[in-house]
Amino acid sequence: MQITYAVTEPAPASTNEDLFRIGNGYALVLDGAGRYPGESGGCVHPVTWVVAHLAQHIERELTENTGSLVDVVREAIRATCVDHGPQCDLTNPLSPGAAAALIRTHGDVVEWLVLGDCAVVVEHQDGQHTVVIDDRVDHLPDAPVTDAAVRTYSPEYVATVRNRPGGFWVAGAVPEAAEYALIGQLDRRTTSRALLCSDGISRLTERYGQSWGDVFALVDANGPEALVEAVRDAEHADPDPRRWRGKRHDDATAVVFRVANPQGE
Repeated sequence: MQITYAVTEPAPASTNEDLFRIGNGYALVLDGAGRYPGESGGCVHPVTWVVAHLAQHIERELTENTGSLVDVVREAIRATCVDHGPQCDLTNPLSPGAAAALIRTHGDVVEWLVLGDCAVVVEHQDGQHTVVIDDRVDHLPDAPVTDAAVRTYSPEYVATVRNRPGGFWVAGAVPEAAEYALIGQLDRRTTSRALLCSDGISRLTERYGQSWGDVFALVDANGPEALVEAVRDAEHADPDPRRWRGKRHDDATAVVFRVANPQGE
């Protein structure tokens, strides 16, 4: 796998809770699930600590674990839980975690895993795209949205649906969450490149009307930095940002790479 570009940028005046890692035959993007105002989630650590530990353990599993990507993420969550120690109440459903996107080349296949609102977009050699986005958090039945400074679900409601069947799942404190990830694979010989990104980038298509072809064209023209610039321009120009659930600005991370064929050509 030949990595071509990677970029991460925090939301304006914010700490970056996104993170990416790149290795031999794999890449991953994590997007920290931030705390709700006034909520600790029973954990003494910052979200960035959780994201960093998840990344460390996922990388170790990707290099040592020959099992599935579900196995990789399950064991990484389990190891992160151990890192917390007894001072953290990991039974709290609001315990901090992260959305995750992973991709790995293995033999003749490209395989992926998406958990939470990250995305993997694989571009085929014919220019078509396979798009994998875990948008279950956007389709919760009768979900109440608060009218606070940031329109979002109330923490009381999230506590009833987070990391639970029929709700949505994130990596963090529940190893079982890995079983609910979106997974798949493609013939490595028919793919050309892939994009992994946090929802700070995928909002270009989800909010602002661009196609994934447009997104890759921006990368071709000016690299992944162009994606962040396009997102910020769209956010600043948005005449009514409160029509969306979630923050006006978000951390934005993208990894774009070419997929070498099994012979490395």
